[in-house]
Amino acid sequence: MRKNYKKLSLFCLSAMLSVAAVAVTDSNEANLGTMRGRIVDNSNQVLPGATVMIESLHTGVVSDANGFYTIPNLKPGVYTVKVSYVGYQPTTAKLTISAEKTEVKDFVLSEGMELKGVEVKGAFHGQSRAINTQKNNFNITNVVSADQIGKFPDSNIGDALKRINGINVQYDQGEARFGQVRGTSPDLTSVTVNGNRLPSAEGDIRNVQLDLIPADMIQTIEVNKVVTADMDGDAIGGSINLITKNTPYKEVFNITAGTGYSWISEKPQLNLGLTYGNRFFNDKLGFMAAISYQNSPAGSDNTEFEYDIDDDGKVVLTDAEVRQYYVTRERQSYSLSLDYVFNPNHKVFFNGIYNRRNDWENRYRVSYKDLADGEGEMKATIETKGGSADNRGARLERQQTMDYTLGGEHLLWDKLSADWSASFSRASEGRPDERYMSLEQKDITINMADAGLRQPYSTTYINLDEGEWKLDEFTNANENIIENEWKFKLDFELPLANGLYGNKLKFGGKYTRKSKTKDVVCYDYTDGYEAMFGDDYSNYYINRIRDGFMPGSQYKSTMFIDKNYLGGISHVDLAAMGGEQVLEESAGNYDATEQVSAGYLRFEQKLGKKLELMLGLRMEATNLKTSGFNWIVDEDENEYLEPTGTYKNNYINWLPSVLLKYNATDDLKVRASYTKTLARPKYSHMMPGSSINRTESPVEVFVGNPDLKPVISNNYDLSAEYYFKSVGLVSASLFYKRINDYMVEHVSKGSYGNYDDCKITRPVNAFDADLLGVELGLQRDFGFIHPSLKCFGFYGNYTYTHSNVVKSVFGNKDEQALPGSPEHMANASLYFDKGGLNVRLSYNFTSAFQDDEEYQEEAQLRRYYDKVNYLDLNASYTWGKDIKYTFYAAANNLLNQPLRYYQGEKDRTMQVEYYGVKLQAGFKLSF
Repeated sequence: MRKNYKKLSLFCLSAMLSVAAVAVTDSNEANLGTMRGRIVDNSNQVLPGATVMIESLHTGVVSDANGFYTIPNLKPGVYTVKVSYVGYQPTTAKLTISAEKTEVKDFVLSEGMELKGVEVKGAFHGQSRAINTQKNNFNITNVVSADQIGKFPDSNIGDALKRINGINVQYDQGEARFGQVRGTSPDLTSVTVNGNRLPSAEGDIRNVQLDLIPADMIQTIEVNKVVTADMDGDAIGGSINLITKNTPYKEVFNITAGTGYSWISEKPQLNLGLTYGNRFFNDKLGFMAAISYQNSPAGSDNTEFEYDIDDDGKVVLTDAEVRQYYVTRERQSYSLSLDYVFNPNHKVFFNGIYNRRNDWENRYRVSYKDLADGEGEMKATIETKGGSADNRGARLERQQTMDYTLGGEHLLWDKLSADWSASFSRASEGRPDERYMSLEQKDITINMADAGLRQPYSTTYINLDEGEWKLDEFTNANENIIENEWKFKLDFELPLANGLYGNKLKFGGKYTRKSKTKDVVCYDYTDGYEAMFGDDYSNYYINRIRDGFMPGSQYKSTMFIDKNYLGGISHVDLAAMGGEQVLEESAGNYDATEQVSAGYLRFEQKLGKKLELMLGLRMEATNLKTSGFNWIVDEDENEYLEPTGTYKNNYINWLPSVLLKYNATDDLKVRASYTKTLARPKYSHMMPGSSINRTESPVEVFVGNPDLKPVISNNYDLSAEYYFKSVGLVSASLFYKRINDYMVEHVSKGSYGNYDDCKITRPVNAFDADLLGVELGLQRDFGFIHPSLKCFGFYGNYTYTHSNVVKSVFGNKDEQALPGSPEHMANASLYFDKGGLNVRLSYNFTSAFQDDEEYQEEAQLRRYYDKVNYLDLNASYTWGKDIKYTFYAAANNLLNQPLRYYQGEKDRTMQVEYYGVKLQAGFKLSF
């Protein structure tokens, strides 16, 4: 493997040097010149996706995400340059190109275009940036610009993503956390910031928590549903690229202040934002800084149920829980962008973003256990989840992500573009002093009503003022998860010929080194507490399960141990109790180091005036090392953790790609492609060890699998898009994926170690599957009906997916669908935009799908994510000329859509969690 790795590295390096040598030779012989600049509008906002054409040469380029363009390889002479942009008036200029020089020309476009003498500024005019980028990209892309983000009531990136065709999101505490693209699980989609993949703050997954990043910190969201050879290959569903606010063309200053309200917390929220940017030293130095702060007290009303199959083959209710959550979520985000232009051909830049989310959570839980064991053999527990006094008596979960990139853009010999970057990323999760205190009552009979239906409940009164209760658990744990990534990237682009049959070559390499550590230390103080304090906790009961509990009035208020009492137990007290380390909790600790070395070639060829071809080949060599622990209990019941040693997993993937783009007209684009992509296993899945959770019944055991293979997908895509002159589009896409070695967490029953009754989970490469999908989209104002209606618009999309498992390691189980794949997804938005007033009513739907977190062989026990229907309403009013003032208001989740899972059958609820309606209002100021 090491020899192959070296050969591949030498091959890529030799290819780069050879092409660079050709570039030097050709450039010196031709004495060519270059044209560069930036495209902005008349309010100095950059315009990405603008078409810059020299029609006499049939040569042109598209401005990048920050409005920059470069046309190299030009012979000396005078050229007429035309710049066009959907929703803006085109402009032309004559430029003189000199030998071995770079001419700089910025273009300023005026808003609105004229159709038969009537100026058009319809309801979709603010989406021009997104539509232009999508129109001119070679691959299939969906784009959300800052204009669109600001017109939806979305507080984080995940909420903004759910508006895009083919994307659904999974929720946590009422906010979108993980994104799923085209019917694939979140693990099969990459999330990047300015092209750099972000690490995950959680220990068990690779996918990024989208609720960490406030929506107002992002300039553009690009969803690449077809990846090209210069992009990372681990993107089976697609690649979600978040482009941060970049250096401006002229001075920018924005302020936002707002508030909100949650019916569960009954407390106000706070939203603050500040952005400032400018250029200095004769425009050589660019600066942009942004700050966002959000504080959102909220919570949720939750019930959970678990079913099993008894000896007679019947599905029976085994456990039930009633949970009350109170959560305060605080988000802080800071970004900085700098660039310095030495001359038109050489620029360096720095982009950095830091995000921190603090979650202070208290959970009050009533559990009814062993419900299938018969009368007098059941038990109940009442638990308070909290933290130390330093953490407000709540469980603090602090997740942080950061990405810092230093790079440069250079034009060598007036022909060869050379871009480089070095970046550092980190994601972390810390849970200091996470505490649980629970009381238990055993050997009782609990009568449950409506078992097997949507809301089972106990008709037996369970409360701390009745029966004999004993301290069951008092634990204090500290968790630290850290993932660091270093990335180094070098890209070259060489134009070989201009004209109707022009072509260019792009090539480069990337090296990524990742390290991830999970460290959990937990101590049980149950015996020590009883020895020191007896039943002192009984003096500190409070009532929870609030009035108006949304799952139903049949769930009554219950007494719990006060969170302030739990948090008031000091570290001195804990030391005096002399707790015992819970080694099972530490059995899931691990260290992982992953190195990915990549090289690629990408060739673009114009085949006449309308047809373009892109061929690509990417190589990714992965070198992974993991180490963990096994929890051992010997014959004398002595417990200890045994290191597993280091396990290695090395592999190389060759990822070819073929893309075609047919420009039938200036407004009709047809694309077709074949690509090959992959998804690497989760670090925790490849951990060579086992972890055990003995607090559950049956005991839960997780066994790692260091021999997992990456998931491989062969992807075929066909799409057509028609762009309206008045800003808008209609689109249709067809996609097919053959996915091999799909990974699931296989759940089985059996014995493990000293435990006879266990639920054993082991990740395996389980399925080969086919995934077929259709996407339809429409964005248009109603001006085509009558000019007076151009202020009204419709934004809608629909996605249908069908998946089928064609091969299973479990034999012929008659699988119907790939886990994590919803069949239907839809968005619809009606809005009005005129005279500064914008009103929007938005609807989002996703059908039910089998959850991808765990796989049960028994179809009756499989877990499904239920369908969702979200309805949001927001409005804003903007006035002013040089200084713009905006007042906004929004109401989210008007249908009070809960998060719901069911087990086997739709009416057999496994979990349901309500969040209520959320209100927001605020004020924005822009200079």
